[in-house]
Amino acid sequence: MYYSVKSGTIDGMKGAVVNVEVDASNGMPYFSMVGYLSHEVREAKERVIAALRTVGFTLPPKRITVSLSPADLKKAGASFDFPIAIAVLGSFQFFPTKQLENAFLAGELGLEGSLRAAKGLLPMLLEAKNQGITTCYIPVENVSEVGSITGMDIYPVETLSQMVDYLRGIETLEKLEHQTYTPGERPDYPDFADIKGQSLAKRALEIAAAGRHNILFIGPAGCGKTLLAHSLMSIIPPLTEKENQEVASIYSARGEPRKNHGYPPLRAPHHTISYSAFLGGGNQLKAGEITLAHKGVLLIDEMPEFRRNCLEGLREPMQNHHIAISRTNGTFEFPADAMIVATANPCPCGNYPDMNKCHCTEIDRKRYVGKITKPLIERFDMIINVGKVCEQDFDEPVEKSEQIYKRIINRRNTGKSAANGRISSSEIENACKMNAETKRFSIRLMHLREFSMREYHNMLRVAKTIADLDGQEEVQIKHISEAAQLYDTSAFGQGG
Repeated sequence: MYYSVKSGTIDGMKGAVVNVEVDASNGMPYFSMVGYLSHEVREAKERVIAALRTVGFTLPPKRITVSLSPADLKKAGASFDFPIAIAVLGSFQFFPTKQLENAFLAGELGLEGSLRAAKGLLPMLLEAKNQGITTCYIPVENVSEVGSITGMDIYPVETLSQMVDYLRGIETLEKLEHQTYTPGERPDYPDFADIKGQSLAKRALEIAAAGRHNILFIGPAGCGKTLLAHSLMSIIPPLTEKENQEVASIYSARGEPRKNHGYPPLRAPHHTISYSAFLGGGNQLKAGEITLAHKGVLLIDEMPEFRRNCLEGLREPMQNHHIAISRTNGTFEFPADAMIVATANPCPCGNYPDMNKCHCTEIDRKRYVGKITKPLIERFDMIINVGKVCEQDFDEPVEKSEQIYKRIINRRNTGKSAANGRISSSEIENACKMNAETKRFSIRLMHLREFSMREYHNMLRVAKTIADLDGQEEVQIKHISEAAQLYDTSAFGQGG
């Protein structure tokens, strides 16, 4: 007899619904599986046969064919165990066969019949919902991952025996209640009050957090660049429910645990990272660090030390906020809307401009900072030259992160500054409202500083965020001036 249920797999970063079909017919006893299967899916046969014995079912001498369709979609992971076992039982009419119409099943089976977590379940369920599937049966271990999904009846299951008893009407399953979205406790990041001096860098971080701007710190070793970058996380607002679901989907598809529920992720890869780990790819096509930082921050510490192809690969995601990875079977688009926060020393030894300690030649310095190319520099909205802390900095008044965070939230609540850093070049000049005098000033400044059009638009985006933080509808000359001050390329030999 023929029987089928719905399950799913991961295609790039998205979920895909898969039909699990089983046909049991007369013929030579045989158990075959077809449908462009990975090794772990082929191994499901042994796990399924062992788990079926726990519900008192031994495969009869029949020819059993399991087909996972569509046939041209690669099936990977162990989440097909559960639907295959149920479909096999359904093909032998082990339970009433109409109960699983328009239902989705996924989960790995233990040999004793226990149901284990399915990797990538969240994007699978979201795609199943898009296709009109209204009921799903999932492992208990996945409950926290999918509890925010609305519009579906989700039933957690512990064992194969429990599911069979439910289908036979012997036992009931409790439907999962929808979990109201609330961000968890804010992670413990460095507080702005712990950073002495660096008032310009702190101001730049406030603007970056308010408008989601990319920022580069350049300065001698020990001046606090990395600490400043980490402190940014203490003032970034939590994710919206939609953003949190996007981030959770990425981590689910990658098979990594999601930390800091409700808050933007922070990814800080080491400079020895490979190209595929940084930008995505590999034999099994996994998301890279730029995608894992989606809606959060990608910290590139010691930027010139990274591989050249990794840095140049940032151009597309910094401009378009996604990254396309091409394979022979198609092009896959991964989300990559991350704030890029980078740090760099001005020379290989890190001591310049202290000539008592720095012994690098001018050629050494130019070659070192030259690893950050002009097209990449232009994709940063702010470039800050950070100096070493001096004695007077210890007497300066300091603000706590909580005070800065409240200012940003107040502007967000009025609909301001949420994503000025994401306004397209075609829209920024219309979005940045200026009077005629301010417009003339911005153009004169552009020519004086020899800005490219991309740099000019970056300046307007930052100026708009500064105006929003000031509560001003119109961008003024002072806002343009401050935005230009926060873009200092002198360390790259391009003027201040």
